[in-house]
Formats: sequence, C-alpha cells, structure tokens
Amino acid sequence: MAVNIYRNPFLVALWTPVYLMVGTAAINNDPLMGAMYIMGTVALLGAYVAEFPIFATLYQNEILHKVAVSTLMGIVSALILYGFSLMFTGPEETTGGRMMAPAAKFFTSWMAMSVPGYLLSVFLIGRVNKRDLDEEHRIRMEKKKARKGGGPPIMKRDGF
Repeated sequence: MAVNIYRNPFLVALWTPVYLMVGTAAINNDPLMGAMYIMGTVALLGAYVAEFPIFATLYQNEILHKVAVSTLMGIVSALILYGFSLMFTGPEETTGGRMMAPAAKFFTSWMAMSVPGYLLSVFLIGRVNKRDLDEEHRIRMEKKKARKGGGPPIMKRDGF
C-alpha cells in the first residue's frame, strides 16, 4: 500500500498553526479584529454544516472543517491557560508591571493556541483519512436529489 504524503495527518494538520498565525495577529492587534476572526471561523463551520462547498473536493472541505474546529479549540485552550496564569500570578499591575516585547507576546500567544490546536487537528484528520469520502459524497448527492421543497409550499425548485 502506497502512502500518500498529501494525506499524512502530521503534514496536513500544519494548516492549523498557519491559520492561527493570522488569528494571533488579529487577536493581539485589536479585540474587534479578534472577534471578526472568530466569527469568520464560525462562518466556515456554518458553511460546512450547510453543505456549502468552499473547495472543489469533499476531502478539502473536510480538512477545512477540522482546521476550523481545531482553531476554535486552540483559542479556548489558550484562554483557559491565560486564566490559570492569572490565578497563580495575579492580575498585572498598571504601573511598573512586567513588560513583554511585542514579538514575545505574539510568539507566546501563537504557541498557546497552536500546540493544542495542532494536536487536535492531527487526531481529527487521522479519522477523516479512514473514511470513504467518495461513498459519503455519493450518498449525500442522492439525498440532496431526493429532497423536495426547501421553501414555501407554493414554490417549486424549477420555478413558480
């Protein structure tokens, strides 16, 4: 059996730290940009749930979904780590507190989000690789064709 390097979970999961690098820049620069980044990630999840194809193949859409889930879990785990650090060290003083260089703040934030996100992404992508996505796609298309309606009862899909 030949191993496809493009489906290696350890390599494919590297998209999570890359995506989180953009998120780290957004979160560290402005809280509004961070909120927009999180909402955009949730929108990617919504596109997956609504079966709206962002990429051409089902495998790429599955990977995008797993990266988005891992990103959100990485952000949550970083917030939990930040809460623990506040519990043990106390809040920062407003005057004369410890200073952190912007590069160190960026790197620390990125690592706190990327390590758990990458590990979760490796786990989830490994499970995607075990599924028969071609068969799943065929079943989804059959179900989509079998569905009727989706709008008001007077409206048909072909026209009025």
